[in-house]
Amino acid sequence: MTLPGIGADPGQGDVDAIRGLAAFFRARATGERERREAALRGLPALSPVVALSVDALRPRVTVLADRFAAVADAADSAAVILDDYALAVEDLQTRASAALAQAHSDYADIWARRDAALNAASDLALGWTLDWDDVVPSWMYLDDHAHLVHWQTAIDDYCVARAVYNALHEEREELDRATAGRLASIPLIAEITRDDPVSAPAAAALAALWAGDTGALTAHQIAALGDPVLIREVWDSLDPRRREALIEQSPRVIGNLDGIPLGDRIAANHLTIADEISGHEAEMARLDEMRDDALEVAYHSGDAVDRHYDDLIAEHQRMIDYYEGLLTQEVTVTDQQGAASIETGARVVVFDPSAQAIATYHGPIDPRTGDIPAGIESVAISVPGTGSNLTDFGDARAADLQAAAGPRSAVFQWAGGHFPQSIPEAMSTSYSHDLAPRLRDFAAGVAVPAGATLTVVGHSYGGATVGLAEAAGLKADRVLYVAAAGMGEGVSNLDDFPHTAGVPHYAMMSRNDMVVGLIQGREGELHALHGQSALTADGVTRLETGMIDDADPNSTDIEDYNVPGNGMPAAIDSHSSLYTPGSTAFDNMVAVITGREAELYAEDQIMIAGGRPITIDGIDRGDYEPAYVEVD
Repeated sequence: MTLPGIGADPGQGDVDAIRGLAAFFRARATGERERREAALRGLPALSPVVALSVDALRPRVTVLADRFAAVADAADSAAVILDDYALAVEDLQTRASAALAQAHSDYADIWARRDAALNAASDLALGWTLDWDDVVPSWMYLDDHAHLVHWQTAIDDYCVARAVYNALHEEREELDRATAGRLASIPLIAEITRDDPVSAPAAAALAALWAGDTGALTAHQIAALGDPVLIREVWDSLDPRRREALIEQSPRVIGNLDGIPLGDRIAANHLTIADEISGHEAEMARLDEMRDDALEVAYHSGDAVDRHYDDLIAEHQRMIDYYEGLLTQEVTVTDQQGAASIETGARVVVFDPSAQAIATYHGPIDPRTGDIPAGIESVAISVPGTGSNLTDFGDARAADLQAAAGPRSAVFQWAGGHFPQSIPEAMSTSYSHDLAPRLRDFAAGVAVPAGATLTVVGHSYGGATVGLAEAAGLKADRVLYVAAAGMGEGVSNLDDFPHTAGVPHYAMMSRNDMVVGLIQGREGELHALHGQSALTADGVTRLETGMIDDADPNSTDIEDYNVPGNGMPAAIDSHSSLYTPGSTAFDNMVAVITGREAELYAEDQIMIAGGRPITIDGIDRGDYEPAYVEVD
């Protein structure tokens, strides 16, 4: 029987299933503690492991052991909470069942009292017009009114029973909210409600290391070790054939794994690129069939032809052409002795289309280690700005910088995720917050040779990304902000950087940069978006952007430079033309990367003419003489 006004069952749910989940968490706690004990027992076994640094591995094992203990404690807490929840739900079910039974009894009594009253009034034929909670008006009822009183009392009793039952809904909702809150407050609850993506594979990797059997390691287990230094140690301990097998089995993991040698990352990413080409070709074939079907339907029906398939197919072809270009382009490589050679295929060291992530390497590679050669003196990571994406990320800029820096240099162009694609999007700080930890980790995975310096360069939005990466723990020997949007949301000075506060910082920007220049050095909402301006920050040395070619007296200032025919206003073009090879700005970038002499910014002069202030660019002053600083 359906009872009017009765809600859903407030005691719904399987109490046994809840208790089963609690038992799962208790078992998980036991398992995590066993894993902790196994990790600690494995420490003495590390000494005979060949080709691994015990000093590097030992703290990682300790950290994992602590993590296992934390997960175990969290699982125990979850089990207690779920047991409490099961008891509360069980109690609700008991009370809900009793309240529902009472409501059924009271509702049945309504109809019994109703029938008694109507049967007594044999000459009353209005029963069919009455709702369940209606009573015949007393002025119409000519028999004993006691029947009406009993009838109304039965209705009132049912309403009370119904209210008691429905009140249990609010109690259940509060119980569910409170339980969810208790569970959410447990540290690591997200880890123990699924297969732990960190500790489980890492434990398997460590177990293999302790046993001296690295042949069974998977790419995901190696990645779970987390520390690029440890990952490199483990990778170097593998048999070359095993490394090749892992590259073939899991190219997307190995190709993007910080700590893996560059040569192996490149080989893995070439496989992934080829796989992406195959995927686009398959999708083109599918769309081509759909287009043919649509054309046939349009032909017979006389409807207009749907051309969106052509656009989709063209976009897939564009991506195929780009990817094939990565695999077939010729790359000029100059070794440390200055001898040039041609290689086929871009040196792609990050490639993840799903994350719009890509990075390339420019410079020599040691054929023995597959990494940056020992004789390299200067390494740089260049981070682009707004508009960067998988197919347009400024790769040529890094190639130009490396060529100018010389054969003892190496430069990465890094676009490791989604960048804003327009000026309005660039007003958001979310991109820089997402990119910053990835840049930090990528830099940590670069095997900088002993004695070499690492410089991180951030252009435009990339400057805000570099600043937040510094705040997140980036390690570098020098940092250069090029026409930067700022030093990162929330950054106020170099003291906000845990590892780079004391390293040399440099900045440059064209005087009439209208892309980000208007927000530099000013207070207010726009300035606050991307933090402190690098141009005015204490401890940051501003460098000159100067001339396109300071050896050519007929050249124009970089501020007035405009690429012929590109239709770009000079004040906007000057934001990017800093990268013009041969310009003062470009030469200063190279000077920072290589540790050479860089030209200091020439302060502007303000003069009063006709009662109005006029600004004269520092390089246009009559007494202008270039001043230089030795890059530390």
